[in-house]
Amino acid sequence: MTNHNYYSPRTKICLGLTCLLMALTGVSNLQAQQKIASRENKKVKITGDTTQVYYTHLSNPTEPKLVDSSLYEFEEVDATWDGGKWYLSLTGLLASPSFDLVYQPKLKGGFRVGLNQFDRYQLKRDDIKYYQIKDNRPYTDLYYSQINQQNNFIKAEFAHKFNDNIYLALQYSLSNQTGYFNHQRLRNQNVGVTLRYLSNNSKYHGYFNFFTNAIKHENNGGVLQDTIVGLGTDFLATMNVNSSTAATQYNLTEVSYTQFLYNNKTDSLGAKTKASNEWSHRITYQFNRYKFFDNLPPTNGAIYGLANVNPRGVRQFIRHQLLENELSFRQAIGGSLTSAPFWVKGYVRHSWHVVHQEPITFDVHNITGGLIVQNNPQFKLKYRLEGRLTWAERQLDFFGKGRAGYDLGPLGYLQGSALFQRYQPSLIDRQLYVSWDQVWDNNLLFKQVQEINFGGSYTYKLNQKTWDLYVKGEVLNHTLTNWVYYDSSQVHQATTSVNILQVKAQANLRIWKLNLDNQVIWQPVLAGQEYVRVPELLLKHNLYFQSYIFKRSMLAKVGVLFYYNTAYKADGYAPLTGAFYNQNNFVASIDPRLDVYASFRIWQFRFFARAENLSYFIYQRNYATAYRHPVTNFVVRFGVSWRLFD
Repeated sequence: MTNHNYYSPRTKICLGLTCLLMALTGVSNLQAQQKIASRENKKVKITGDTTQVYYTHLSNPTEPKLVDSSLYEFEEVDATWDGGKWYLSLTGLLASPSFDLVYQPKLKGGFRVGLNQFDRYQLKRDDIKYYQIKDNRPYTDLYYSQINQQNNFIKAEFAHKFNDNIYLALQYSLSNQTGYFNHQRLRNQNVGVTLRYLSNNSKYHGYFNFFTNAIKHENNGGVLQDTIVGLGTDFLATMNVNSSTAATQYNLTEVSYTQFLYNNKTDSLGAKTKASNEWSHRITYQFNRYKFFDNLPPTNGAIYGLANVNPRGVRQFIRHQLLENELSFRQAIGGSLTSAPFWVKGYVRHSWHVVHQEPITFDVHNITGGLIVQNNPQFKLKYRLEGRLTWAERQLDFFGKGRAGYDLGPLGYLQGSALFQRYQPSLIDRQLYVSWDQVWDNNLLFKQVQEINFGGSYTYKLNQKTWDLYVKGEVLNHTLTNWVYYDSSQVHQATTSVNILQVKAQANLRIWKLNLDNQVIWQPVLAGQEYVRVPELLLKHNLYFQSYIFKRSMLAKVGVLFYYNTAYKADGYAPLTGAFYNQNNFVASIDPRLDVYASFRIWQFRFFARAENLSYFIYQRNYATAYRHPVTNFVVRFGVSWRLFD
């Protein structure tokens, strides 16, 4: 990646605008210590929709969170289940292969297949919400968004507590994208079924989970031109692409049963005491199929590199089965699990992986042990510490992480965090077979990857009757050793360390009914620019007006969104391995993007309409999210959400 020492005039204008906006916004509100899952900084108190819905996750069933029904960021269409931030999807299509614009560390360790391009869209066990609705009423949450009939997105959740013992929930999402260029159709579908049983004395909790993720993606390998200028939307499909026969098919299925046993008691007077410890056991079975094929691969090796081993076609097939058992114990120190000053949890896990990587079959056993310590979030000092060891084939993977924060009251909230981890590269990084031929074998060459991540943040808020202020500043540093990266031909391991500095600032201002939300990220790659390519500067500004109208029967919001990031050597995409690879032929100069939108809420019903990429009418060119993967022209998207009870 080129290390820019100066900025273009357009960038200077954007920087000047950002500095002015940030200067106007000052300081603002603190929500870091709240146990609420709603978006930060809801600007207007919700009235009309008085039904509060809480939920918990299986990872911590004793900590309820509040469902967000506001208009805050409702116009942001997100196909993930956990609210992804600062990522781009290939050609801008929902639920297509994605990558991070801002480097974000992820916990790793043990055996992993490594085909991760769709990970953020998959429904996982930890994403499932267990709703708590007053009077045990059935609850349905419906969402639909589309650009047109060929590019749409559906998400639905249903939950019903039949009685004090039985709870049923269903989850469903479907992203159906045809796209605008030749051969880029996508269908990404998630289905989840959850059944919970609680005993009469609440000592025993049982959770049955089933979910499946089915993905079909046509991969065109990118267009042949670096830049597209002045071509109408109806003519984008006429652009020549690298492949019109390549496709990816993933089917990922998991079945699990998790059970908890608590020591809560009922005394002789019938009074109940809350549990002070928790035993849990989980058994999990996964059946995953990964398939990629191209019956007519390009003869010049443009998108397959070393993997273009058979002119009659390219095929990769992996079948991965997992049987896993985990046993854990959590003990509150000095009280119950919800009121004690802190609790400690230990767990052990055995994972048995059976893998058929065509044409070979093998199995892998992983043994994992971990420890978690967390204090009561009601205290001013809040902390959580976690460590884990995993025996992974021939070596020991491990991580240690922690965060600590202090509530300064009216002066704000201060927090620090750190993560240190070492882990083996994934299966695809270590060995690859294509069309029954071995393309690479790095099992004895690649070392463990090491990451050192640490940083701190400060948050401050000030709420007044006619105005609110919120500001958050964060500084992070990431050092990556033995980093694994791809070029257009194969996979490599870095010979020197990578160091990334990140300075993040968020400042939001509300004056009367006018709101201005700002985010700025500066992330220079201080070392290892040849291994990690990310934009150095990213800006996002949202100016909007929000107020009740029609005698306060409707909440309305109208706004303008502005995005910008500096030019950088955007990665290319390799559909065979699902990896984003480094390239040196093209610098993606992403033009400033401008969107306008309007959204409304009436009781439990919400609606938005959004005109995207208005700057296309100024620059008349299609910017690329990845090398030779441009987005479409100006589009209009709309969406609705409806919460139903009974």
